[in-house]
Amino acid sequence: MSKLRFPNPGSDIERMTHVFDLVTLAAEGSDPFDLDFMTAVTTSEGQASSQGAQGQMAVERSRRDDRSRDPLYNQLKMYSEIYRMLGWLRPLPDSRLTFRTSILGLTISDASGDAHHRSGLVRESLLAITFPNKTTQNHGVRSQRPFKWLLQLAAELDGVITRHEIILGLLAYVDDQAPGALAHAIERIRALRKGPFRSLIDAAAAFAAAEGVQLTTLENYTRFPVGVLTSPMLRWGTPDSIRGLYSDRRGVRAIRLSQLGLATAHHAARMIDVRESHLRSFTRNDRAAFASLTYYVMLQRAGYEYPNLSTELSQYQDLSAKILDAMGTPDPLDILFSPFVQETDAVLALAEGADSP
Repeated sequence: MSKLRFPNPGSDIERMTHVFDLVTLAAEGSDPFDLDFMTAVTTSEGQASSQGAQGQMAVERSRRDDRSRDPLYNQLKMYSEIYRMLGWLRPLPDSRLTFRTSILGLTISDASGDAHHRSGLVRESLLAITFPNKTTQNHGVRSQRPFKWLLQLAAELDGVITRHEIILGLLAYVDDQAPGALAHAIERIRALRKGPFRSLIDAAAAFAAAEGVQLTTLENYTRFPVGVLTSPMLRWGTPDSIRGLYSDRRGVRAIRLSQLGLATAHHAARMIDVRESHLRSFTRNDRAAFASLTYYVMLQRAGYEYPNLSTELSQYQDLSAKILDAMGTPDPLDILFSPFVQETDAVLALAEGADSP
């Protein structure tokens, strides 16, 4: 068996974006940078500590000869995994733990003073996360777009989902393109809800045992998804205590999707979900044009408005006609795809060299 894994640097999405701002601001003119650079920035800004110390003293107290045992190093590694997963950082080809900030990441950082654009673009980044991808490793996952899946799953479960249901309904599914996979996950949770809440915990524990891990490990993997669904910044859902969700009618801690969360789930279900495997037969130039197009699509859906946006969309829509025709849509706003997650370095370099934002 296999499972989906999420790093566990915390569940405060707004803080994660703030830390990203601090790192990218400090890195201006010094890209690429590594985990030690990220550690120095976060400790100097009071965003990370070790054994009660901050700043350089925290770095010194945390440092180990074996870097895998260095608490601050590992914390920033988990942050970097989230940022890579979102497409905000790209690892260098010859060093997976040395990074450059992507154009999407720079745009996120530039939007730090605009809550509307920022939250919209973070939502776009989350929906576009896909495994496998060019930026992170998630061994055993064949194909999964986790936040599109999670929103659809919660919407179909009466707009409500719990942490352990996320374990069984998301982490346990490593191929979202398998026929009937989402329907199977929905029915699995619905069947469990006919029994007592304890049956859900037992089922999650049995899955953990089959994977050779502790249940607490899987619970830790849900911290980021739960943080996303309950983030006031993203407004997809809120924590709630719900009675009657299971047969013993006890109050169960859960997440209830907001109207925006439900609307996003329904919209995502109708979108054309493009994966990198769909683009392999196209030329590098075609893919570079499509990369530029889908970047501008993300901006427009996030609420950006500036004079040249419609011109840029139209220009790259024409250049991407072959791919749009193959995907079965004339409207690029129907496309769900982030080139910063799924495209190759060579395609992104070509797109950025030809771009004139």
